Amino acid sequence: MSTLFQILTRYMYIFCLLSILCSFGCGQETGPRYRIGFSQCTGNDDWRRNMLVEMKRELFYHPEMQLLYKDAQEDSKRQVQQIRELMAEKMDILLVSPNEAAPLAPVIAEVYRKGIPVIILDRKADTDSFTAYIGGDNYNIGKLAAEYIAGQLGGKGRIVEVTGLRGSSPTVERHQGFHDALVQHPGLQVMASLEGGWVAPKTREAAARNEAVLRQADVIFAQNDVMAYSMYRYCQEKGLHRIKFIGVDASPYPDAGIDLVYRGILSASLLYPSGGKEAISMAADILAGKKVPRNTLLQTVLIDSSNVQLMRLQINKIQAQHQEIENQQSLLQEQRRLYQDQQHLLRIVVTTLCVAFLLGTVLFFILRTNRRINRQLKQQRDEILQQRDQLVEMRARAEEATEAKFAFFTNLSHEFRTPLTLIQAPLENLLGGRQLSSIQQQQLALMRRNVSRLMRLVDQLLEFRRIESGKLQLKVSENGLPHFVTEIMEAFKGIAVKKRIDFRLISRQPDIKAWFDQRLFDRVLYNLLSNAFKFTQDHGKVHIYLEKPEQGREAVIRVEDDGAGMDETTLTHAFELFYQSRESEYKGTGIGLALSREIMTLHHGTISVQSRKGAGATFTLTLPCSSAPFAPEEIQQETESMNVIHHPLHSYIQELEQDTPPHAVPVAGKERPYSLLIIEDHPDLNSFLAGYLSETYEVFHAGNGPDGLQLAFQHIPDLILCDVMLPGIDGIQVLHTLKKDIRTSHIPVILLSANNSEEQRMEGMRHNADAYISKPFNLQYLEQSIASVLNIRALLKDHYITEPVTRLHTSHSNKTDRKFVNDFTAIVEENLGNDQFSVDDICQQLTVSKMQLYRKVKKLLDCNVNDYILEARVKKAQYLLLNSQLSVSEIAYTCGFSSPAYFSTVFKNRSRQTPKAFREQVSKKAEE
Repeated sequence: MSTLFQILTRYMYIFCLLSILCSFGCGQETGPRYRIGFSQCTGNDDWRRNMLVEMKRELFYHPEMQLLYKDAQEDSKRQVQQIRELMAEKMDILLVSPNEAAPLAPVIAEVYRKGIPVIILDRKADTDSFTAYIGGDNYNIGKLAAEYIAGQLGGKGRIVEVTGLRGSSPTVERHQGFHDALVQHPGLQVMASLEGGWVAPKTREAAARNEAVLRQADVIFAQNDVMAYSMYRYCQEKGLHRIKFIGVDASPYPDAGIDLVYRGILSASLLYPSGGKEAISMAADILAGKKVPRNTLLQTVLIDSSNVQLMRLQINKIQAQHQEIENQQSLLQEQRRLYQDQQHLLRIVVTTLCVAFLLGTVLFFILRTNRRINRQLKQQRDEILQQRDQLVEMRARAEEATEAKFAFFTNLSHEFRTPLTLIQAPLENLLGGRQLSSIQQQQLALMRRNVSRLMRLVDQLLEFRRIESGKLQLKVSENGLPHFVTEIMEAFKGIAVKKRIDFRLISRQPDIKAWFDQRLFDRVLYNLLSNAFKFTQDHGKVHIYLEKPEQGREAVIRVEDDGAGMDETTLTHAFELFYQSRESEYKGTGIGLALSREIMTLHHGTISVQSRKGAGATFTLTLPCSSAPFAPEEIQQETESMNVIHHPLHSYIQELEQDTPPHAVPVAGKERPYSLLIIEDHPDLNSFLAGYLSETYEVFHAGNGPDGLQLAFQHIPDLILCDVMLPGIDGIQVLHTLKKDIRTSHIPVILLSANNSEEQRMEGMRHNADAYISKPFNLQYLEQSIASVLNIRALLKDHYITEPVTRLHTSHSNKTDRKFVNDFTAIVEENLGNDQFSVDDICQQLTVSKMQLYRKVKKLLDCNVNDYILEARVKKAQYLLLNSQLSVSEIAYTCGFSSPAYFSTVFKNRSRQTPKAFREQVSKKAEE
């Protein structure tokens, strides 16, 4: 019954949750479907604020539309940027009032080409790429103003015109209409046209500059009321009271057009409708798929003292009606919200009833199936118990198999020791001879170092196996730590002096004693000190600290260096068996630290590490100061004298004391036709390959991926040998970078790797490797592989190369000349498909003058720059004619020719036949 109650509770929770989600989800209103972007040139005057108010009123009748408003503040560049922002916001239609006609034309055309309808308001733009235009008849406004002035002055008088922003369409059209109408009245003289820029400050500045003209004027006609009012105030300050002022807009706001006419400040103002209501209505029609007129001119009327009172009464009445409409709209929205709340409540009630019915049904089925569930649970329990027994049996078999593998591995390690001894002894004998050349001595020393490494690896594996199997018996005794550590340090003093490393023991307690097995614990210290010296640069430090905390039961040993350090990933896996950091320049076997941890565990001690990349590492060891943790059979009963530094540990020091492998020096006086780059992190193998191949090739070599890429881009070698496992970035990443870069994409790459798996080979080939050679490899096979790849590339270059021969024609070439030729040919190859590509582009990218470029190319390649480019295009065309299905015209444009006819002419001059004949001739030969 408890199970039944839990199931019932779960179903009730689910159904309640579904009912709540359903009630809220069904009650959500549908949001706006369309986004209307409105870019206003400026919103700081009453007329344009009135336009925005009209738009918002009309939008109430179109809830499916949302207005996105941007104010450019009379800045054309800002308006262009704002229109692009509206495009990014995925608007469905654009309303725009351009600040200036020309600067806004390109972006308006761009919006229109993207399929977004464009409605231009008030001011026009210098483009035909728009859907519709809404605005006043500015030309007619200019004419009406001129005719009104003629009637007021009796056909004679002096006029000053104040225009808006130069370049905007209202300014141009009003000016044109005004002057065309004045032609009929020769007695009227326009003394000056001042630019007011639609705003009062600029108008006042223009008035101040032309005060002498204003004193002679009878009438000032301003193209909007703001500039007319600004002129009026300026003239009043200067005592010019006889001038009449006429404006445009007739906005129904205080200190605006109608108010100024009513107060007698302006003689007249021409009504200029904003078009905000009409713009929203037209946008709704366009979004509904209706056809709209391309040009909509709004009617105007002149308002003066004869009709201003009537206009004020009409405007007040209209504003009162609009206020009443807004109040009704607010009330309607409130009623709509109330209706939606009631709908939500009704849905919740209905959903609750449905859930109750469903819960009753579910309860019936739960009671019916309860017994069946119990039977299934019992059956599952029996199956789990059976599976547990099977897992226990499988675990026992797995442990048995693992033990067998370890036994085989141990026996195999034992078998390694005899062959290694037979290799090491003759090597030592050969090294003692006096008839060896320096190269032979280097190669034999290289063999001895690697034999020692293998011997140490076998010893470590055997000891690790003995610890894992529990067959290693401790023999601990109480020993003085300072004396023991000092004896260990003696073995490393030579390398410390050689590398000028500050190597010292620091301890304030000279009589620290601890319990440990000297034959095992010395391996831990040797391994830690060997790593410290390996990763510490010259003039660094390696310090050993000994201390015993007061009332502590353990002695503490810290080995601290200021070397390369470890990153977080390496630090996490530092003590794992066979783990190797790919970031380090040095690669070990991954056994030393794991073996050290096992030895410290046997001693009931600990080993830990603290490190940061580039800030060194600190290993901390703890050893018990009493024999209490050890079993009686683990305690050494009688003192045995022993030499701490015994033979198996000499390999730690021998590896550090070996000199850095000498870099290969090319044989002087011997010209090498090809250059190689070797990227190999193992210094011995790197130096050996460089020395071996330098007899035949010019060799560059690097020890890691970044250095290898730098040398590849610097020297552009003919072939690259690259190891797959590299510190920093691996060989696959190096290969990917080389093939992606235009400068090195043509260079063949041979991958070297100790991993011979099919997956690794396929990974290399997927990244366009030319060959994959597994380690260990035969030197003659490597040499023949290099020669084969270079020969194949030479044949391909002769038959299918996409650029002319670029061998230097000077008798004494140098690296600078080779780099120039490589950069020059790379630029040409990258731009073969650009028919606008010219010598100027090459000069700009190489930062040389035309004269320098011509002289350099003539000297190094013995040809003209333009001839080189044409030859490269013809070679690429020949390749495409042979190896693609493109038509002759398509190949012409692909190779950068301006027309197929020009391509055929050039191709025939250089190949002695037309492109079509060249393709047919090669096809016939292939069929034969």
